[in-house]
Amino acid sequence: MRRLALLALTLAGCGEETADGPTALLDASVACTEGASSCRGAVHVSCRGGRFVDVETCAGACVPGGGCTQCPPDQPTFCDGADVVACGGDGARGDVLETCAAGCAAGRCVDDCAPGSELIYAVDVDRNLLAFDPRDEALRPIGRIDCPAGRATPFSMAVDRGGRAWVLYSSGHIYRVDTADASCAPTDFAPGQHGFELFGMAFVADAPGRPEETLYIAGGAAEHIGAARLGRVDTASLRVTDIGAMREEAYGAELTGNGNGELFAYVPGRESSVVRLDKRDAREARRWSLPPLSAQPAGWAFAHWGGRYFIFISTQTARGLADSRVLRFDPESGETVVAIEDVGRRIVGAGVSTCAPVVSNF
Repeated sequence: MRRLALLALTLAGCGEETADGPTALLDASVACTEGASSCRGAVHVSCRGGRFVDVETCAGACVPGGGCTQCPPDQPTFCDGADVVACGGDGARGDVLETCAAGCAAGRCVDDCAPGSELIYAVDVDRNLLAFDPRDEALRPIGRIDCPAGRATPFSMAVDRGGRAWVLYSSGHIYRVDTADASCAPTDFAPGQHGFELFGMAFVADAPGRPEETLYIAGGAAEHIGAARLGRVDTASLRVTDIGAMREEAYGAELTGNGNGELFAYVPGRESSVVRLDKRDAREARRWSLPPLSAQPAGWAFAHWGGRYFIFISTQTARGLADSRVLRFDPESGETVVAIEDVGRRIVGAGVSTCAPVVSNF
């Protein structure tokens, strides 16, 4: 398994403190060594004539002995408006890691995201719920979903900001599953609305950085799901609105969204693709070609995280031999690599909330 580097959130450095003591106690009247440099809060001070005098007020942070830096080097992240930004050990500004929907404080978002809602969640055909952390590319079991679905099996999944998984079963019914313990509750969703019998699904932010989100679906008749239409579900009334027709494919599309308000689809097959969709009318904004699959798709799921796309794909040969992998696709480089070589289970649904980061440097 190829492992990812940890996010810049794990990078931390320590500012050097001079013998003049902590900055909070520094006073202009304190005697000092000529030329010594230190800080008084965010003010860079220097010793002149035996006393500290102000040199400049730092726009970022002040490091005793080092002067002004772009950010506090002893903190791995800092806030720039609504952005969570990485800070290097030398006090240099790093990448924007996340744009907060409801504000940033102490280097992290303060919003309505439930604990764990930044992870990808997956469900297999045997009703097992799993958590997938892209930072270490590990699948961890949570529990078995015990929904009152009879013989029906999970078909697709989406996850909202509250940490609830919306799981579509092969019967066309949707159940809500708690991602913390896999407990399940039925919904009043009526199957087959506007011809949407089976479909892929994903939550997408209504606008970049905003907490409001919409559940989108892509599918149609169970016997011809490749002739898909895009729709959305009102999560209060559970009514479906038809948006428009998508390109006809050999297999059904799975969806994923992000906190930037973008919607994407994955379509497996000999000509596997990732597609960015216009959520207003279902038109394609861009299509990326992926390496073709060597056997027939038998189960697939799709999730965006930190600017990459994770594809859970199971294939089956004519002899019945099965293969299940997790692929990672980087749209910037166009590279597709194997993240997990052998999953050992057929994953049929994956979901990630709009709380997940939209950029990262792993």
